[in-house]
Amino acid sequence: MIAFGLRNALRSLPRFALVAALIGVPFFLLLTLHAIGRAVDAYSERLLHGVNDTLQIRAAGSMGHLNMVAQSDILQQRIFDRVGQLPHVAKVEPYLLAMTPTEGHNFAMVVGVEPGDARRLESHGEAGSPRIIAGRDLMDSDRGNRVAVIGQGFARWARIDAGNLAGAELTLDLRRTHPVIFALDRPATKLSIVGIYASGYVFGDMQLFMPLDTFREIYGVPRGVSWLFVKADSAANVPLLEQRLRTEFGSEADVVAPVSAAEFQTTTARAVHRLTAAGMGISALLLAVVVYFVMLLVVRQRAREIGTLKAIGAPNRSIVAAFLFEALAYALTGGMLGLLSLLALGAPVAQKIFGPAIGPFVPAQYKDTLLQVLSISTGVDAERMTILVGAVALTALAGSAYAIVQITRLSPLQAMKHG
Repeated sequence: MIAFGLRNALRSLPRFALVAALIGVPFFLLLTLHAIGRAVDAYSERLLHGVNDTLQIRAAGSMGHLNMVAQSDILQQRIFDRVGQLPHVAKVEPYLLAMTPTEGHNFAMVVGVEPGDARRLESHGEAGSPRIIAGRDLMDSDRGNRVAVIGQGFARWARIDAGNLAGAELTLDLRRTHPVIFALDRPATKLSIVGIYASGYVFGDMQLFMPLDTFREIYGVPRGVSWLFVKADSAANVPLLEQRLRTEFGSEADVVAPVSAAEFQTTTARAVHRLTAAGMGISALLLAVVVYFVMLLVVRQRAREIGTLKAIGAPNRSIVAAFLFEALAYALTGGMLGLLSLLALGAPVAQKIFGPAIGPFVPAQYKDTLLQVLSISTGVDAERMTILVGAVALTALAGSAYAIVQITRLSPLQAMKHG
């Protein structure tokens, strides 16, 4: 009867193809939404990994931006030299920062960082994990060279994109001013742009990273740093390290524990998870509805056949098994179509369709940018196959449940007469 049910699914090839396609679409939506949710989890994990064991130090009462009005004080070099000698310090990452006007009252951040260190983001900072989307990242060989990696928002303002990245340059005019930026008496400098990054955060995409030595030369800052990111040897030792830093430097420096990753988890990640969970629920409902109507139609069309099977002694469980496996054949084929569509189209569709759909539900700073930094995996793995198999089984069972009840209630005479 199982083989009979599977053959029945192919009795009408046009119907089989149509039903499989109708089932494949919500399967594709379900798997793509799951992939988005998993990518957000991975992004949150990267953010947390960058802050759980890290503290930030900057000059007391100052943001440490070289040309920002009333915020231009930086840390003295001796503090930088001393921090690395303290207990429980695994790594120290120095940053130098300045601001440059863009249009209107907007501005971008210019950051000097050692190649190989984390490229953290102003006001999200501290955690950032921007992804290179064109060109390359900074390398050790770039030290002292006038090269930079630019955020996609800043790149759009400068009319730089992946198509014209080769040979792209950006001129930094240090004499330009702004309501919160004062001019520096330094010559303008051209930088070769070697890469474009996406951060998933609007302001994070308005930054430019260059080698720290290059920044010192351009801005004339031979010593001192704007920020120090101090990485502890373990998350458990962060409180001890924080206390030691406060004791060691007293009123000279502010010690800040980054919180952006936690804020991301409690706002954006939660909103995306709720949206994807709702979308997956609707997709599962659509699957059951399609199978429900198909199996209801099949039972009505084959009433005489059901009656004949019952008349010759076939028990209900055998007939139910045949129809259940027919529903399973529809669901399995549709599921495979959905999975193949995910492999071929999942990431592009997520970027073009789900980005605008998710945008209104997340904080403004992530709107239209979050999906650009997510690494959406569309490969086949154990978790995805488990979801697929479970959804196929539940779809077949839930969608054919009413039809099964009709089969068990149908007497042979009623079925023969109806047929």
